[in-house]
Amino acid sequence: MIYDFSNTFALFYKYFTSCMKKIPFDQGSGQPFECFKLQIITKLNLQMNLKHSLKVLFSGIFVKIKSGPLKGKKWIITSGGNFISGDQESYKTDAFLKNFIPGSIFFDIGAHIGYYSAIGAMLNDGKGHVYSFEPRPMNAGFFRKHMKKNGFENVTLFEAAVGEKDGFVQFDTAHGSATGRVSSDGDLKVKQVSIDRMVSDGELPSPDFIKIDVEGGEIDVLKGLTGVVSKFRPRLIVATHNPECYSFTVDFLKNNRYRFEVLNPDPVKGDTEIVALPE
Repeated sequence: MIYDFSNTFALFYKYFTSCMKKIPFDQGSGQPFECFKLQIITKLNLQMNLKHSLKVLFSGIFVKIKSGPLKGKKWIITSGGNFISGDQESYKTDAFLKNFIPGSIFFDIGAHIGYYSAIGAMLNDGKGHVYSFEPRPMNAGFFRKHMKKNGFENVTLFEAAVGEKDGFVQFDTAHGSATGRVSSDGDLKVKQVSIDRMVSDGELPSPDFIKIDVEGGEIDVLKGLTGVVSKFRPRLIVATHNPECYSFTVDFLKNNRYRFEVLNPDPVKGDTEIVALPE
């Protein structure tokens, strides 16, 4: 008998976060605003750090995904409720399933904890290959556990960000595990790689399908994919996270003769998901 820990953990986590909200901070009338603001930021960072610590602490507990394309697969209990329920990004998942061809060479850029990499590996069924890119160590740890626990084959993880050039960049981890991003004032130094360079040097094969979800870093990623996209014409799913990134992505697709569809034309918080196919 397999015990479902998901409800137990949800109750525990709800209690934990309610306690965190009760942590006091000084609102003395003589305190300058900047110091007051710093206390708020410090409190939020403390909450986030403790939340991440809890996620890692319980990362040895797996539950079965209840529905969706990964139904029955085992996922870390602290990954998030939508992953466990099988409701993660339903419209984007549907577009992925519709456009992914089994046996593909798939580049998952901004792989997070491996959701789309897992779907790609499952659809490939031992054929093709999944190459995943995720710079955040905590996410990479979850990713490896998910692949190993479910026996997914032909998956290679690069613990690196993707950009226009090879090198090192700063990564901001002071957010949820799915919303970290490359930022000049980030708190973590990570490796960055250029896909164009890796394919040109033979370190990667030419891709059939690319998913990009990098929380506002789309412009630099696409600049580092110019040669690959123009030469090999892979299918694309791109998440854009602000108007500038959206405009750049649309122009990039038009210039490279792609037809595309915005999956959510009325986006929440300005984020859009675009599926693009070569003409």
